[in-house]
Amino acid sequence: MRDMERSIDRQASLPIYRQLKEIIKEKIEDGKFRPGDRIPTEYKLCEQFEISRAPVRQALLELVNEGVLYRQQGSGTFVNQHRGETARSLRVIVTEDLWIPSLNKAVSIYNGEQANPRVKLEVETLGRPQLRAKILSAVGRGAAPDIALIDWAWVSEFADLRFLKRLDILDREWAETFKADLFPAFVDRSTPALYGVQPEANVSVIWYRKDWFEREGQTPPQTWDDLALTANYFKRFVEFPLTFVASCRAGETTTYQLLPFLWSTGGCLFSDGKVSLGEQAVIALEFLVSLVHKYRVASPEIVSYAWDRPARLFASGNAALAVGGSYEKPLIQEESGWDDETFRNKVGCIPVPAGPSGMQATVAGGMAYVIFRQSKDAKLSLDILKRVVSPPLMREFCTRTGRSPTRLSVVETLDTEEAWFSRRVSQFLHRARTRSNIPEYARVSKQVQLMIENAISGEVPPREAVRKTREILQAVIFHEN
Repeated sequence: MRDMERSIDRQASLPIYRQLKEIIKEKIEDGKFRPGDRIPTEYKLCEQFEISRAPVRQALLELVNEGVLYRQQGSGTFVNQHRGETARSLRVIVTEDLWIPSLNKAVSIYNGEQANPRVKLEVETLGRPQLRAKILSAVGRGAAPDIALIDWAWVSEFADLRFLKRLDILDREWAETFKADLFPAFVDRSTPALYGVQPEANVSVIWYRKDWFEREGQTPPQTWDDLALTANYFKRFVEFPLTFVASCRAGETTTYQLLPFLWSTGGCLFSDGKVSLGEQAVIALEFLVSLVHKYRVASPEIVSYAWDRPARLFASGNAALAVGGSYEKPLIQEESGWDDETFRNKVGCIPVPAGPSGMQATVAGGMAYVIFRQSKDAKLSLDILKRVVSPPLMREFCTRTGRSPTRLSVVETLDTEEAWFSRRVSQFLHRARTRSNIPEYARVSKQVQLMIENAISGEVPPREAVRKTREILQAVIFHEN
């Protein structure tokens, strides 16, 4: 029999939580902990092994997810009596590791509610550039994951292609309750169909250096004229005070961040099911071009920027203003080294200033979890997602990441200090608009990116760029003569 009282080796390369996990498993295998036995509390394990609570929680969480242990609410953590049974696996694709803790916690909660834990996750993390192609390829091979996290703007297209399960059919009562609690921007109340659930929301913003503005007696711009003048003022400190993306290389980020300039003219992409890209689009595009070539407050190189370049320039002190998204807060902090308090003192954010229509504008966006028709257990997948978007887990995730809850009831419970940025984002959501909720959105967005890039690079005059884009959308997307 192995030595069951061995201690944690802090000099070992194996992480502390992994060492503890192996110790617990060894005790189970050697009969020290028998099926049905309650294991020591987190506090007792911390005390026994002289370690902090974080590695203890991680070790127990993984053992629960693997079906070795199960949690019984109010009673403790126990050795699973059915260890010989194979846990059912769900395959999940996400874009970043930051989504994984909430998924693991949802599984832990689910397993803790069962006498026989039967769920574990196989999570694959893919960057945004490969996400879409990877999912389409998997569906084509008949090997789609059970669950994937995709851009909200893709949900309509994937549903139209019949890739997705209708969540309202899987559980109509839950779907109706969930939809009734969402910000209006995220739900189509004309239909009961629900194909995806958003655990968070973000908005397009203009970041500005609040500390610079206060030092120089400047106020955040409220109009396009203000934006040009204010950016010009800060040319005395940096060569290009304003930065944004304007390229196909930046992909959807270009559309997401610049679409509000069209809205702030009173324009839109579509109206009554038809392309309405007209004079307002020309005005918006001409203004963006002027920021580069007339006012010279933005670099001509923006037509080659990657999606995260403006946020990094802003964070490193090479721009006073940056068109971006609220989801960039962690990126800005990582690049700058600012903690939350420093970020709060140095950075402010506003909607896109008012154009000729007199309206400020912002996009509401975010990622949505979807369940594929090829899922081997759609009902079980939904059971996990219900917990991911439950008020406690949604509040915890948004507070940790600076995102805003999509559920109105959760916004009301956010702590004013700990979740100050999430509350700030939620204020934008009340007046935000979403991108076009149509199956053809991806192709539409690509044409908008080309229109912007071609005009700002000088290859095509703004009016001609708009005309060509309108014709393409009419002919290719809507097949109109």
